[in-house]
Amino acid sequence: MNQLMNGMNNYFIRPEDCMVLTIDIQERLFSAMEKDFQGTLVKNAAIMLEVAKAFGIPILVSEQYPRGLGKTIDEIADIIGEIPRFEKLYFSCYRDRDIRGELEKIARKTVIVLGIEAHVCVYQSVLDLLMAGYRVVVVNDAVCSRRRDDRLTALAALERAGAVICSTETLAFMFLEKAGTEEFKKLSPLFR
Repeated sequence: MNQLMNGMNNYFIRPEDCMVLTIDIQERLFSAMEKDFQGTLVKNAAIMLEVAKAFGIPILVSEQYPRGLGKTIDEIADIIGEIPRFEKLYFSCYRDRDIRGELEKIARKTVIVLGIEAHVCVYQSVLDLLMAGYRVVVVNDAVCSRRRDDRLTALAALERAGAVICSTETLAFMFLEKAGTEEFKKLSPLFR
């Protein structure tokens, strides 16, 4: 029974344990993503970032070679405001010294991951984070690839590797816990 309970604890996610890693939601990359999923990605990434801000969850933002791939798209940049963006060349965020240093400085054990591409930068970042001992939550409706099959294959592999895969709504309502709170009143319109 204790083993079952310990395994279940992996699925109970509390905001005070978390940080959010937003990976490479950039202009040129975004325009190449699977067309029928772009709106879903933007909507859910925006919701997840609003939820993080409401709960005081630290947010990290990476940009893969922004001179070539552009800056973070406006819809996301408007939400993150003055939060610094970390420019990187490694596909894995964790292999970038500055990003890894910031993760260590924040010192929270759970990393919530959203961004693009699911089968490249998200995939490699999640694997490195898992190997470094972090609990990783991948928001399945806030990650995207150019091809649907690549996104779905990456999510399945990351789940087998030990990442928790859940939707934006599942995670947001886990943080909210109940109706009637100030956070609920503020965030509930995002889910209509």
